[in-house]
Amino acid sequence: MSFKKSAFIVLIVTALLTTGLPSYAQRLALIIGNSAYSGNASLTNPVNDAKDLAKVLRRLGFKVMLRQNLNQQKMEAVINQFGEKLRKNRGVGLFYFSGHGIQHNGENYLIPIGAKRTLSNAEQLRYKAVPAGYALATMKSADNKANFIFLDACRNSPFKSWFKGEMAAPGLASMPTVPGALIAYAASPGGVAANGEGRNSPYVKHLINWIQQPNLSINQVLRKVRSAVRKETYGVQSPGYYDELNDDFYFVQQQEDDFTPGKVFRDRLKDGSQGPEMVWIPAGTFRMGDIQGGGYDSEKPVHSVSVNRFSMGRYEVTVGEFRRFVNATRYKTDAEKGDGCYVYDDGSWGKQKDANWRNPYFSQKDNQPVVCVSWNDATAYTEWLSQQTGEQYRLPTEAEWEYAARAGTETKYWWGNIASHEYANYGKDKCCDGLAKGKDRWKYTSPVGSFQPNPFGLYDTVGNVWEWTCSEYENRYKGKEKQCLSKNRANNEYRLSFRGGAWYYLARRLRSAYRVRGEPAFRGGGLGFRVARL
Repeated sequence: MSFKKSAFIVLIVTALLTTGLPSYAQRLALIIGNSAYSGNASLTNPVNDAKDLAKVLRRLGFKVMLRQNLNQQKMEAVINQFGEKLRKNRGVGLFYFSGHGIQHNGENYLIPIGAKRTLSNAEQLRYKAVPAGYALATMKSADNKANFIFLDACRNSPFKSWFKGEMAAPGLASMPTVPGALIAYAASPGGVAANGEGRNSPYVKHLINWIQQPNLSINQVLRKVRSAVRKETYGVQSPGYYDELNDDFYFVQQQEDDFTPGKVFRDRLKDGSQGPEMVWIPAGTFRMGDIQGGGYDSEKPVHSVSVNRFSMGRYEVTVGEFRRFVNATRYKTDAEKGDGCYVYDDGSWGKQKDANWRNPYFSQKDNQPVVCVSWNDATAYTEWLSQQTGEQYRLPTEAEWEYAARAGTETKYWWGNIASHEYANYGKDKCCDGLAKGKDRWKYTSPVGSFQPNPFGLYDTVGNVWEWTCSEYENRYKGKEKQCLSKNRANNEYRLSFRGGAWYYLARRLRSAYRVRGEPAFRGGGLGFRVARL
């Protein structure tokens, strides 16, 4: 077992004082990994630890600011930026530093890159290093709901050779605690934190593992980490913690059946009300494209696609749900800012300047799907929903959409190969529709949920309104159907896919495999969206 030369990790957590922290609170993390110290102070694992923890925290719903190898000025600047974001989110804050650390006169200091060139004695630490208390004070002043402090410090410091005639004190000093705070240490006072034999230190490796386990409070996590680290280091390293928490905090809190396929759930918004109804979609592999034959070249080649578990809106986003977003943000859609929307008027389609989601040239109630929304508008809604819930909402990829719409089937529609108005709202039948069944009951959009759901529990994946995806459209499949186009790249040079057909289209264009494209600002009286959540 080898041991680091003064590698130091800080992770800060303060919990709610009165009630348990809700799972939908905003989560924001600043992660700094410093490895590129000069000479014998160089470290291997801090950047690895920072990257790996960042990856896990993103999966746990944190928005992560990841930085590497920073000097003092950049460290202080990014901590200040972090504090500003915390003040806006007022949720959960997590600060992580991996690199060298040292104590002097009872103060713990985070060592920036380049410090060896400027430090000649220990008294200069408060001017040339970053006090750990600086990060804590910044987070505390944000008055957010929760902040966490973990200290992982190695004890055989190289800094004794930096300071002329001085011996750096071993370990770190105990930081002052405050009510509602938890401070964790990677080793007992005066102990040495192991570097480990692999990519991560034992403490970070086990911390990453245990924070991902469901239904464990932070206290339970730390006890599990302590036991695992003691075992791996043969009792040499014994992590500890001290807390004045009044309530438990959970990185992952769920019931055993939370991810049951078909289970319906709703995330809470910041005001305590509920977001859209969501359905868990199981992971799986399916054949994507023109399986039945007779389709279009854009539906080819038929290919196998694997999809991870995710959740999808049970219904298309409704007028009422979209209005709530607009009222909260004063958002203006592309139709309202531009020259209107393509709508059906007087027997034909055309762009009307006064047409938008409020006025699609037909009457709509709050329980009908919103239309005249562009890809830009739909993406803005998902960003707001993510900000409100602390979860990762977006539009589904094209592959996710088809997988969810097929729901394990390989027929033209999820119920079979014959179109039917008994299952979907679409246009009047003509000769080319084949043997369609039933009667068109709706002149325009129908209220969401008016028909039976597909086997995954999703309504209106066939007809009613087209649904935007987040994927860039390709004339033939080449892989972009499995990806989201970055919002920063989206402009009118790109085309995005939308799927599912609409109230005015014939059955041929309602097939699970059928694809349409439009630029990000395109909007129409039959085009809406539904959301996905990771």
